[in-house]
Amino acid sequence: MDSTFRSNPFRPRTILCERHELIRFGLKRVVSEVVDIIGEAADGMTATEMIRRQRPDFVILDVDLDVLNGVEVCRRVSQELPNSNVLVLTDSYHATKYHNQLMRAGARGFCLKSSGPRTLFEAIEQVTRALPYCDPKITQLVKQAPSTSMPNCNLTDREIEVLIRLDLRNKEIAEELDMKLRTVEKHIECILAKLKVPTRTAAALKAVQLGYVLLPKMPGRDPVTGVTHEQTVAELQAELAIANEHLRALLKQNELLKEALNQKISPAEEEEEKRRRMGLNPKPEDGK
Repeated sequence: MDSTFRSNPFRPRTILCERHELIRFGLKRVVSEVVDIIGEAADGMTATEMIRRQRPDFVILDVDLDVLNGVEVCRRVSQELPNSNVLVLTDSYHATKYHNQLMRAGARGFCLKSSGPRTLFEAIEQVTRALPYCDPKITQLVKQAPSTSMPNCNLTDREIEVLIRLDLRNKEIAEELDMKLRTVEKHIECILAKLKVPTRTAAALKAVQLGYVLLPKMPGRDPVTGVTHEQTVAELQAELAIANEHLRALLKQNELLKEALNQKISPAEEEEEKRRRMGLNPKPEDGK
């Protein structure tokens, strides 16, 4: 992270909206290095009311929230606070499913929870300056282009946007791409004709063969627990942040104890202790 950002005296008043307590706990410890956390929320309604009441400089917002999801929270916040700086911090599934809707709702930046502190600090630095930011991993998924090694079958850019979202219902595609439902249906008809396939399922398979990644990006899951790999990484990073904070506290306590001991030991006693450690005999007393 840019050292000038670390030393910047301005610390944005920040509200953190994250449903998972452990991740929220760890995130608070990481981002407190550069922002002041003035409130925390675990669901969308609480987050909206807190933001409305406290009017923060900066908001870190998950998408997968109860009561109101992140898209609706972002939309309401932007209506009441048009100059708000909202950083969406979520997983690849929600980032790719709602990316366009979040942008229209007023989100200024996007970052994956699993990307690590360096990317997170870069995102915070940009968004708190009212500049746009998108995690490179998200950009790679939502801005897909035809593979140079394979033909794109003369698909238009808009048709490609629909093609890579064929795992969604037509209504969901329409909401994400801000299209009318009939427009989505027409695009799908053109896609089937150009790819020479009979069904949307066959078109989706063809898209994968052409090198596209279908959206939303489905997360890998642990076969036993069912927890996504990204969730596991985010939790481990949170635990590491908590452990680091405890370690820093112990080191500081150790330094304070050393200072206290040094103040109690006289110079003569300190010299005698050094000689003892070096295996030297203590200095003989006068007259002996």
